[in-house]
Amino acid sequence: MEVFYLYYKIAFDKKDELEIFVFNHMFYDSEKKIFFSTYKMEHFIGPIGSFLLMFLNTDFENDDECKSFIFWFCFENLYYQKYPEIKQTNRKTISHLKLSFSEFVKELDEISNENKEEFLYLKQTLLKNLRLPYDSNIFRECEHEAGYSKEEIQQSIQDEKDFYKNKSIKYDETEINGFIEHLNINFETISLILSDIDITKYSIPYFFEGEDIMGIIALIFKEFMSDNHNTIRQCQNCGYYFVPSNLKETKYCNAEYKDTGKTCRQIGKELAYKKALKEDKVLDKYRRRYMSLASSVSHYGTDSAIRRFEKYKKDGAIMKKKYLNKEITPKEFEKWINSTKD
Repeated sequence: MEVFYLYYKIAFDKKDELEIFVFNHMFYDSEKKIFFSTYKMEHFIGPIGSFLLMFLNTDFENDDECKSFIFWFCFENLYYQKYPEIKQTNRKTISHLKLSFSEFVKELDEISNENKEEFLYLKQTLLKNLRLPYDSNIFRECEHEAGYSKEEIQQSIQDEKDFYKNKSIKYDETEINGFIEHLNINFETISLILSDIDITKYSIPYFFEGEDIMGIIALIFKEFMSDNHNTIRQCQNCGYYFVPSNLKETKYCNAEYKDTGKTCRQIGKELAYKKALKEDKVLDKYRRRYMSLASSVSHYGTDSAIRRFEKYKKDGAIMKKKYLNKEITPKEFEKWINSTKD
């Protein structure tokens, strides 16, 4: 008879649009130099979709990020999947998982390598169903490995195209449901108290529990998509995924950008403009001419230099606006820039 369970728990407070996620993670004893598990469950509470965003913003192709995710959320379960006999022994003897430092590092490396592709596959599947850019190659590789015929692969590609065309379908429910296995529903919400959750503060009629992190993530995705705020965007500045606060703010997230003290939303337009200058040769030429005239003023300060600079600023603002509004061609704009050198 099993005496303890390694369950994830996920509850949704639909009234306040919150998710309560309960999980196990490993601890480290610096004196004994061992990693170990306990009965103690960790939890975090946030808006519905919070853990989904955390998952999407993990770069599983980066070894360190992949191993960090596994360490915090699923090392013990993946370890027992790898060694089911140890799982059964520990459950019968009411023992916890204990590994020396070297054993843990070795196992974490192996578990990361063994499960990375599954995490990548789920992530790309979620991105596809969110209608965000995704790597379709990972699906083709899996289909080749599974022995799909050319006709079946072509049909899969066509199904993806049809999905994108049909905007009335929020997501492919069959595809998402394929990740959800062995999740139980539990109406005894009082058990959440054991995870230090004050259930009196939340409206939780029931919760789900299971041993598969992939199923939990897929379930959170379904709950998020059933909500009114079921939009996720990728920040055009830093590349992170975020939930926009309104339909107007869908390009940039509200996280701080590279210790600048400003959010991507605050500096997004400025950076986009600078990027446009670099990529547009005519605009870059216009800017370089501006800087050259400004430099002449600061170095020489002659009346002629000042007049040339002020005239360029005034006329340039007009010509630049016409160029950006496509009232004049790039060739005409460049011809005007060259004329200011006469």
